[in-house]
Amino acid sequence: MTIRVCICDDDPVFLDLLSDYLSKNADIEVVGISENKAELMELLRTVTLDVLLLDMNLSGDYQGGLNAALETQWLGLDLKIIILSSFDLEEVVLQAMTFGRVVNYVTKEYYRDIPEAIRQAHASKSSIHHSSARKLVNRLINTQEEQLKSQITKLQVQILQLLSEGDDRSQIADKLFYSEQSINNEIFKVSKLLKGKFPYLEWLRLKKQNTNEIVGLAKKLNIIP
Repeated sequence: MTIRVCICDDDPVFLDLLSDYLSKNADIEVVGISENKAELMELLRTVTLDVLLLDMNLSGDYQGGLNAALETQWLGLDLKIIILSSFDLEEVVLQAMTFGRVVNYVTKEYYRDIPEAIRQAHASKSSIHHSSARKLVNRLINTQEEQLKSQITKLQVQILQLLSEGDDRSQIADKLFYSEQSINNEIFKVSKLLKGKFPYLEWLRLKKQNTNEIVGLAKKLNIIP
């Protein structure tokens, strides 16, 4: 089965080189090329394709490809889109993979991997090229950390910090002018939150609050220094 591909890139040299390179693959047919969004939208009205290779930086707009991807959605076109780019900024990769609903994001220096990316996209297999995967994973990790931090109160952070410094619950209660029961309640809340976030950690299934483990995880998650 031949996979029909369109390429949209505002670099005419790269456009020709990529088209020629892809044409050497027996299972891939380049059915159209364009250099800007207007040409692409006109092309999409006249050709039938399986996969669209879309440059992120179109006509000087570093997110022009994302805009084009969004417009194909608004037009009701159900395309498998692979973004091509010369840069791998975390925010751009994340927006392309989420809002743009693209199936892969490949930096141009890895153009030799594009044929396989096309095959993966055509087969509806989930795949993120290694040139952008780390950026996406880093961003998702940071987002998860930020969400977790927003759910932990300032008081709970203070308690975790004092626990990490070796204070017991009675000492913490004296320093923060709370009852020891209130401190216990706050530690319980943190423990419950972490159990919900990380249910696969064996120690979080314990009925007793494992203070050392809670503090250790809080450090790993950058909740406390």
